[in-house]
Amino acid sequence: MGVIARAIKYAAEKFVTLTGETRKDFYLNTLLYTPAGDDSVPLPDERLVLTKVDGTGKYVTIGVLTPSQGAKPGEKILFARDEEGNVVSKMSFLKNGTVKLEAEGDFIKTVKGNASVEIEKELSVTVKGGIIIKGTGDVQHDASGKFIIKGASVEITGETEIILKTIGATAWCPNGMTLCAITGGPHGGPAMGIIGLKGG
Repeated sequence: MGVIARAIKYAAEKFVTLTGETRKDFYLNTLLYTPAGDDSVPLPDERLVLTKVDGTGKYVTIGVLTPSQGAKPGEKILFARDEEGNVVSKMSFLKNGTVKLEAEGDFIKTVKGNASVEIEKELSVTVKGGIIIKGTGDVQHDASGKFIIKGASVEITGETEIILKTIGATAWCPNGMTLCAITGGPHGGPAMGIIGLKGG
């Protein structure tokens, strides 16, 4: 036999214990049972479904009345809310094969092992702020097509050296140019040449 209760408070130690009000001023403390690997706690005043455990006389909470986020049949949506019940982050698994992640705050990913991403089509990233990529080892970018670097100002800094290699046709600096257009280094004279550029 099931009982509907109003969530009052919770405590989380090894397991989550909910205090629910089944009728005015009558409270039950119950353990919360959820799907394996799902750690989620209802907000105050949400409706709980309690069921009695055979032979013990005790109740456990087996479900929470959850506000719909628009999931269609076959879809699954995971979401988090603030104290007022506003949705602040959401992950949607949609029936067209799309996985959508939305976050009002930061998105933090910590991986202790290797990370690999394989994309069969295009990748597009738009950032309103800056982008910082740091690596303690080598950083490599490969492209089978054209590789374009474009910016209002482009700076390439090497603490020991800068080596530019070409395979096939080599770049060159026009006669009379005193600074290399690629490296910015000074030419030895007005003669045509390549400074810091190694042919393949």
